[in-house]
Amino acid sequence: RKPRDTPDERRSKNIRRHTYLLHQCSIHLKRLNRTWTAYHDIDEYLTISEDFFSPDNPRFASEEELVKATSPIPNRTAFMSEPGFVLRLLQKYMSEPNTTSPTHDDLSETCLHAPRAKYSAVESPRELTQKGVPFYINADRLDTLRYRYRTTRRKLDRNGLAKGVIDLSRIQMQKIGAWSMVHRPLPYYCTKRTVVWNYGHIPLGIQHYLGSLESFSYRSDGNTKRKGWYQQAFITDGGPDDEIRPWIQGFCDSVGPTLALELLKGAGILPKKVDDYNSAINSTFGL
Repeated sequence: RKPRDTPDERRSKNIRRHTYLLHQCSIHLKRLNRTWTAYHDIDEYLTISEDFFSPDNPRFASEEELVKATSPIPNRTAFMSEPGFVLRLLQKYMSEPNTTSPTHDDLSETCLHAPRAKYSAVESPRELTQKGVPFYINADRLDTLRYRYRTTRRKLDRNGLAKGVIDLSRIQMQKIGAWSMVHRPLPYYCTKRTVVWNYGHIPLGIQHYLGSLESFSYRSDGNTKRKGWYQQAFITDGGPDDEIRPWIQGFCDSVGPTLALELLKGAGILPKKVDDYNSAINSTFGL
């Protein structure tokens, strides 16, 4: 990018760079014989979608259909507290004996799309953000624990296009093609039908966090988009939830307090001076 680029020019160049990197990343990981790969941003986090398991999910016509579709994951909190829960969820649904299940079909796609839910910057009381969090972890430094309010009403809105989750072991190198798109990284495999799934259509979802004004403005294009932050920051239409919260206790149980504190040391802290691109990325966005 050039110093005199307009905001639109910077955005256009950023998208081109983004899609180029997605394309190159797919080729690189395919050569390494990798399998499931998620193509989402660093302010987005994969989780189990409570909307899918809700009795109000419009996808299921009866309670019998709901029970049948949700039975592979009876205890979602415990399941999500264990390492590798995303891969294990996919394996459980793909190994269902009833292969006529719509959920089985959706999760058996080579490229499936995880619908997104957006979260605003509305704060919650300390006793709620710290709930279920080990005493030695400061929840206010982690966006997934600090921000609990969804910006859009449930069951109705899409929160933008979904993001791709692709099993690279099932793709052919020659079908990767010469280009990618942000929401359809491999257009040959990622269909237009699945990219418009609503949150709750499948058991997986992506939570997208706006973050604080300080972290938002810290990004290279943040100051030009402050108006956009204010337009989204105080929306609470979707109400609060703690859908993603079980990850922190599972993470701390898995690695232990000492290593947990070490790994989370820079999360949510904005350095006064950025000397290194990686340190900026690691520090700017909370978990």
